[in-house]
Amino acid sequence: MLDTERMCEVAEKVVGQVLALKPGETVCILRDTEEDSRPFAEIISAAVRRAGAEPVSLIIVPRTVGGQELPEPVAGAFFRSSAVINIARWPITHSRAVSTALGAGTRTCNLRGFNDGMLESPGVTTDYEPVRRNALAVDALLEQAREIRFTTADGCDLTMQLCGRKGKAQTGFADEPGKFSGLPDGESTVAPLEGATQGCIVNPYIIDKIGRVDEPFRMEIKDGWIVKVEGGKQARQLLELFEKSDSNARRFASQFALGMNPDCRIFPDTKEVSKRLGTLHVALGDNISLGGAVQCGLHIDIVILNPTVWLDGKMVLENGKLFI
Repeated sequence: MLDTERMCEVAEKVVGQVLALKPGETVCILRDTEEDSRPFAEIISAAVRRAGAEPVSLIIVPRTVGGQELPEPVAGAFFRSSAVINIARWPITHSRAVSTALGAGTRTCNLRGFNDGMLESPGVTTDYEPVRRNALAVDALLEQAREIRFTTADGCDLTMQLCGRKGKAQTGFADEPGKFSGLPDGESTVAPLEGATQGCIVNPYIIDKIGRVDEPFRMEIKDGWIVKVEGGKQARQLLELFEKSDSNARRFASQFALGMNPDCRIFPDTKEVSKRLGTLHVALGDNISLGGAVQCGLHIDIVILNPTVWLDGKMVLENGKLFI
């Protein structure tokens, strides 16, 4: 059972700091039918009203993976709202509904999967001012760089090309038009150039939708496409996921990101461990919301622990330790 006091604390943080709601704004609160989400939705709604804004509650059938599209009426409501708070199971940031809303100035906060212990994370209520400073500083480095390379002791070795795309730092704040956040938050992220990534991913910590990688895993990438996936159960599950999706699901890497939150845990859930300072994650599939060019009904994060990262040959992360 979720702690009511903790839910109230998080709701106030979302309303007062993350979104910085103002009187007269409208806020969509999205939840799904299979979550025990009514109590938290009511607490968030009350916090929105106390800020002088107007909450609008929306309930959808659960998506099955991040990036899947939302019903058209939901997309329309997002587009016409000042802000969106998601407490459904899966992330919605990489849907066209949210990309369109962000382009129109809607702010979003993602609290997906709140009912699985995530609200107890110290990463949720960390001091986000230093997180924001570091995330913006690394974003600036990513925007200036032409090439990213990272390796791990397990054998990862991946090279991505950049092309001056704007970084999309998640700082713990979505207080300006078109900004998005999710708690726990904190990452510097960019969409690499499509069709240019080369190398391999070996034994990552966790893969979205599939879970903790506990058997040998190797994924080979050539010219921005996943050309081979080998290993045990997790490898087979990823291949099955590809078969159920469109061909762009094999586009890689659609995202590169470095975690910036020192209080996030090494925890088998991508939405927390991907934000931990010293980790990185890369993604396959859709990257429209990140300023990329790949549109797909799938966005899957792959989290790597203790990587070493170079930007244009200069080391910025060594075995998970950040140098900026």
